[in-house]
Amino acid sequence: MRGEKNHNTLGGDGDVNFHAMRCPTAETLTGNWVPVAADVSGRQLVVKELRVARLIIERDSYQIVDHSDQVVDSGELHLDEGAFPCALDIVGSHGPHAGKRMLAIIELDGDRLCVCYDLERDERPASMQPQVDQLLLSITYVRGAAARPA
Repeated sequence: MRGEKNHNTLGGDGDVNFHAMRCPTAETLTGNWVPVAADVSGRQLVVKELRVARLIIERDSYQIVDHSDQVVDSGELHLDEGAFPCALDIVGSHGPHAGKRMLAIIELDGDRLCVCYDLERDERPASMQPQVDQLLLSITYVRGAAARPA
């Protein structure tokens, strides 16, 4: 269905990417992810200044590795494969997000993963596009080579 416009896809050209609209499985999320773009409510961030150098996902758990190759945050992931947009709960167990649940939405298109959550509210975003009163953090990752922190 070319020509339809949807800002909830990774396509960038506005055309609906029906592959990206399907929710990934825990197996397809498993991997080593490297950030390539980030913004807060449309304001671009410098990727090299992000704390996260790598995001490691292993089915239902995650680790955030910083630029000095240290695990600085870790916890559990709870994926709702039936939701649209695809819902991911990020539950911190170690680091600055310990004891917190972040309600995110995600899009996976091949080896590109976009994770988006509200920085101020305890509610899941309805889309990747922020409303006027929302402060959404969106980070786009690409799948990298498998690596584990020391």
